[in-house]
Amino acid sequence: MRQSFRALTSVFCVAAAALASSACGGDEGPYSGPDPDLGSSDAEALLGACQLPDGPRTFDQQKGPPEALNGDCVPTWTAAQLSAGFAAIRDERLLTSSMQPGFMRRIPWLAVDNGCEERAQAASYFLDQWNYPPTYFARVRSKPGKSLSLDTVHEPDGNVVWSHHVAPVVQVGGQLMVLDPAIDPEGPLPIVEWRSRFSVPSDIDVALCRDHAVGTGCFDAAPAEPSLPSTAPGGIMDIRLMTEWRVQEILGRDPYRVLGDCPPWEDGCAPEPTPNPNLPPVVRGFASDQYGTPVWVPIYVIGDNFVEGLTTVHITGDGVDELAPIDAINMRSILIYKEYPLGDYQVTVYNGALASPTVPLTLAW
Repeated sequence: MRQSFRALTSVFCVAAAALASSACGGDEGPYSGPDPDLGSSDAEALLGACQLPDGPRTFDQQKGPPEALNGDCVPTWTAAQLSAGFAAIRDERLLTSSMQPGFMRRIPWLAVDNGCEERAQAASYFLDQWNYPPTYFARVRSKPGKSLSLDTVHEPDGNVVWSHHVAPVVQVGGQLMVLDPAIDPEGPLPIVEWRSRFSVPSDIDVALCRDHAVGTGCFDAAPAEPSLPSTAPGGIMDIRLMTEWRVQEILGRDPYRVLGDCPPWEDGCAPEPTPNPNLPPVVRGFASDQYGTPVWVPIYVIGDNFVEGLTTVHITGDGVDELAPIDAINMRSILIYKEYPLGDYQVTVYNGALASPTVPLTLAW
């Protein structure tokens, strides 16, 4: 947090000491340049509007039903800051993955199934680096026996199911606005609409947390410095970036295109090329999911120049010699649901008589 916020927090705490016996947890106001000269009446008015917790608080201590949510302490932004800040966290390419170290990446908004905590932390960190006012974290957790569910074109199954979700939240014109391009890349959402995309009010608990996007914590004794999840090879953000890449491959997208200059929300890109039936297919690998687990069921054939109605997949090995049944196909991905015995196979993909190089496939559990 910037020095001006820390100084303002100190002013509030001095004023609060004369007004109440409880300690003051930190500033929640917008950044406004030099520290203001607050008299006791100003501090009293601000403290009356925002009652911070008396010391550290966990999510369970802060949680409540959606209708009881109190956003008085959430920092205030202008509409211009909201619009520009949302576009920046959605579009800026400031990260790298150990898989493609020379290819700059955005926060992994297109890996919707997992990683909301790291996305929220990264967004808060970069906004702080760009001198925006602080954010809070809007955290939603399903009650026992319930779940959160989102329909999305960015997931191979078309739907994700969560136990919890989180994104940065700010206050604009007295309304809580959530910055979550994973839910809607078109712009920030009022918190009620944001929640409605993936939850039922009676099934959830909600908390507005200043210091923690993940874990049991919500408020620390003093405001926490925004931090970027580890981008080192094998670090949690590196893993999220690798997962996002695999998701695009499974969906049949060109990762260099969709994670580069032409994300799904970009309207100015030229259309994707179409497959050429007069050229052979290309096979780059196989997957069963986006997490890098061993391949078994289903089998995604990842490659290029697959032609619906023309392309076939020939599998041999372990007593198998057949054309595999294709359940779904697009230019870069073929889905095979048939369960084959575990073992080693050879796969050749054809466009008519035009064959790809034969590629080994190991099915394992």
